Amino acid sequence: MEARNAGLAAQCGVAECDARAALDHVLADSQFHATERHRKLLRYLVDEFFAGRSGQVKAYTIAIDVFGRPASFDPATDPIVRVEASRLRAALTQYYETVGEKERLRIELPKGNYVPHFATSGLARSPLEIAADPTETGSGQEEPADVASAPVRRPRRPLGVIAAAATGLAAMAGAFYLSVVERLPWQPVLSAKPTIVIDVPAGSGAGGEEQRKAGDYLIHALSQFSAVRTLAPAPGVDIASVTGWVASAPQVKLQGSKEYRLSVAYSADVKEHQVSWQIVDAQSNEALRAGTVKADIDYGDAQAVQEKLLARLARSLAGEEGVIVSLEAARQLVTPSIGYGCVLLADVAVSRIDPEGLASAHACLEQSVTYQAADPDVLASLAMVLVATGEASASPTVAARAVKLADKAVALAPQSSQSYIAQMQARFATGDTEAAFLSGRRAAALNPLDDAIPARLGLLLFVSGQYSEGVSLARVAEVGCEYLHRDAALTLALEDYRNGRYREALKRARQLANPADSAVNLLRIAAAGQLGLTREATSALDGLHWNKVGATRSIESELAARGYAPELIALLDDGLGKAGVRLAGLY
Repeated sequence: MEARNAGLAAQCGVAECDARAALDHVLADSQFHATERHRKLLRYLVDEFFAGRSGQVKAYTIAIDVFGRPASFDPATDPIVRVEASRLRAALTQYYETVGEKERLRIELPKGNYVPHFATSGLARSPLEIAADPTETGSGQEEPADVASAPVRRPRRPLGVIAAAATGLAAMAGAFYLSVVERLPWQPVLSAKPTIVIDVPAGSGAGGEEQRKAGDYLIHALSQFSAVRTLAPAPGVDIASVTGWVASAPQVKLQGSKEYRLSVAYSADVKEHQVSWQIVDAQSNEALRAGTVKADIDYGDAQAVQEKLLARLARSLAGEEGVIVSLEAARQLVTPSIGYGCVLLADVAVSRIDPEGLASAHACLEQSVTYQAADPDVLASLAMVLVATGEASASPTVAARAVKLADKAVALAPQSSQSYIAQMQARFATGDTEAAFLSGRRAAALNPLDDAIPARLGLLLFVSGQYSEGVSLARVAEVGCEYLHRDAALTLALEDYRNGRYREALKRARQLANPADSAVNLLRIAAAGQLGLTREATSALDGLHWNKVGATRSIESELAARGYAPELIALLDDGLGKAGVRLAGLY
């Protein structure tokens, strides 16, 4: 084994020190969009390669050594290693496409095994070459690893022979790629947003008219949410032809929109209105969710009561934490895809302020953009992730890119509230607050039913010093909501703190507790400091970790970069001082 280890660098055609330097450079480069899990996997594979153990690296060993799975792990039933290796491979491809020829030494992860390949500039293999590699069966089964990679030098041949050979090879590789691309499980799957088909039973008389009106308004309400497509069944129209699987094309499988059928029964009497609903998987006919919502008629306008009730149902189905979004997010975990699947990942990560989830969504969206450069949902979601990670506030270049992505999303989908929300957040990150607020108000006008819009706009208004309007919008988001949006709750907590209601502010901050949510943790420390609760302040301080993008500057500077008004920063600093810390000293 020692002899094998000693000669391994010579076999792969590069010196170990050069390969490790290339690895360290990739891992440290901000343009390499990969999660910590993917970075750990890449380092592990390179370490095992130069230790001479690549032939022993299997899905099982990776699951145990890298992902911390128990000894009972079964790669036949849990595809996590294949899935994460595929995502790492995509992240590497995206990275080298971004940096171009600047990298003298590239690290590749060929399909079919877990052996890294080191290629010097000019010798990196194209996707067609990789697809044509006879060792890459795409079966998902691991094959004996060949640790010898391409040599650095090749004997020179006449240019004409080389050109002819290259042309022939490209033609054969292309034919091979097109013939197998439909069957390879590692091929990226591009998903579309789900479709809800409304089914309101027809009736006769006054009850039938109520049903019809309820169905019409529900279609209108759902159509305002960008997370779903809404269709009403029509005689002679094959819904499957609209939502079904689309013929695949090279490089990526196009997966059609997942179809859900929503059955609704509406009833009303002199005392109350009631809607009973059921979500059914149109492919399997499995009943997935069901429920009933009611509203008392406490005033004379029955139509207003009906619309309020149906708007609440639409939010619970297609809103940020809605039933359909939750079902699709769960499906994404089982069958990962790019496109809308990445948008879902981003939505969940942004709402939960999950750093690892944001990094994963970022990498996924970057890959999606290579296939869907004109998809407004993908572009808007990527812009929002760049803001949520803190990259946009830390780098003017990233902020400018976020604005460009959001502007393009608005141009492609001028009726999408999500595009304007992305534009609002991107503009705010650049300091263009007035333009940001215009975008936010446009989003609210396009979808007045989505409580997340006034919540997000209200928080930006509040932290910038427009306290009254910010609180008003937070109250709007609070009305009729089963769960108060995080941004609205934070706005109300900051308002309590600003007005000296420290116990109320601390209570709200505790309810929002999240180790990754630095804004909430800062407020919790400041409120505890004002109340003299040293132990709680210390506990919150121990869990305070600002986003790593801003780790080189104080949190005071970070808050200013994120648009916080000087007065609000000073108020927080006062509470922190009483807790024994200062903003200028926190990193």
